[in-house]
Amino acid sequence: MKRYIAYFICGLLPFLWACEDEFLTQKPDDKLTSDAFYRNQADAEAALATVYAQIGAADRWNVTEVNFVVEHFRSDMCMPGPDRYADWTAISTFSNTEGNSRSTIYWQDAYRGIFHANQVIEKVGAMNEEKIKKDERDRIVAEAKFLRGLLHFRLLNNWEKIILQDKAPAGEADLSKPLSERDDVWKLIEQDFNDAISVLPEQYIKSKQGRATKGAAIGFLGKALLYQGKFGDAAEQLEKLVVDKIGNYDLVNNFKSNFDGSNENNKESVFEIQYSSVRSNGRHIGHVSAKFTSAPEIGGWGNIEATQNMVDEFKAEGQVASTGKYDTRLYETLFFNDTDVDIFGQSYSYVFGAESNRAIFRKYTLSDIPEEDNSAWYSSQNIPLLRFSDVLLMYAEAINETETADAAKPFIDRVRARAHMPVLSAGLSKEQMRNRIMHERAVELAYEGHRFFDLRRWGMDLLENKMKNSGKPGAENFSSTDKAYFPIPESETNSNSAL
Repeated sequence: MKRYIAYFICGLLPFLWACEDEFLTQKPDDKLTSDAFYRNQADAEAALATVYAQIGAADRWNVTEVNFVVEHFRSDMCMPGPDRYADWTAISTFSNTEGNSRSTIYWQDAYRGIFHANQVIEKVGAMNEEKIKKDERDRIVAEAKFLRGLLHFRLLNNWEKIILQDKAPAGEADLSKPLSERDDVWKLIEQDFNDAISVLPEQYIKSKQGRATKGAAIGFLGKALLYQGKFGDAAEQLEKLVVDKIGNYDLVNNFKSNFDGSNENNKESVFEIQYSSVRSNGRHIGHVSAKFTSAPEIGGWGNIEATQNMVDEFKAEGQVASTGKYDTRLYETLFFNDTDVDIFGQSYSYVFGAESNRAIFRKYTLSDIPEEDNSAWYSSQNIPLLRFSDVLLMYAEAINETETADAAKPFIDRVRARAHMPVLSAGLSKEQMRNRIMHERAVELAYEGHRFFDLRRWGMDLLENKMKNSGKPGAENFSSTDKAYFPIPESETNSNSAL
């Protein structure tokens, strides 16, 4: 208590000296303000780190309980498991409202990141060469622009209209802004990625792995263009990674190793969020995705499961893999009722029962260790946001729309080869190839947060059909007219006078 009284008295001292006008205009020299903070490269890097933190949710719980819920639970292929919260279920059953805590936190985290990015762009951009070398300054600003573009992109995928924030607020009048037109936000996203491309390196030394690269900026620009239906422009960008080999990306042999923490920042990774299990000095930069994903029967919490729709999609071609089984990705993505499924040395029927039809995600579980035997409370495994297989499939889609199905075919076949699946038939029509691409994206990128956005960009009729026929609880509530996007969070409309 004495300590707090001392603080209170110290706080009164300036008022006791209020008659000294000059004192009132002085800035405290023992406090760092936003203007005084940016003194050197270390300060600039520290500010940039706060932006990177927001793309990963900056909280071990929010990685799954916010990001995973928002990006997966609306899909026709995911639903809450036996351990769930009301706001998760509301998103999955399309009964969510403006007050949903999950979508609200997602919105707030993104804008917090954008605010930090704008500060870095402006403050670091204004640092002179006595404080920081020009090439380091330009690189940090370019990384911040990439992250600002990425955060706007994620928001625009989830809300029909968002608030474009291209500068840090200079005063109270800047705090309330109206919703922006989608085209205006797309322009900023494209510009941010283009600005990043012109500066960022293709790769970093090992100690700096995980930072945004030229390849990551090209990949996300290509994705942004594809999402707008600008197929020619998307193909032009993605070709730089596929044909020109900027970044020298390729597919890894072991599909599962992209997600289990055993092969991070590999040659297939275009951009992934970096995590660590280190908890010294109170740091929490791990997450709980393995616990979230795994069923209680194998030591997890059972927060999410796959729908039968996902299993059916994987099985659609039958047992045509060169292994004599279904698509290899099925066994590396899900634990499902099949005699060929191995669950850490046990059969599916032993773990879940012979009559069970539950499909449990294997992606994001740690290597080959049941959750009950590991310390996944602070999992360090990275979360991939863009893989080269996604780039190949996007490039194939853009080529199919602008050229021919046969021109797109090699890139689909390349992805299928890793899954031991046969090549596609030659001579497919554009529509047939489009359907093949839809299937490949569904199985290659299952449980990676793309499915709902893919369906919506392919057409509202398709989205509504897939949602209503998903077979998951609440499917009948879906309507493309009011459930294709989240409503603006209530907290924003209450605090923003311009809405």
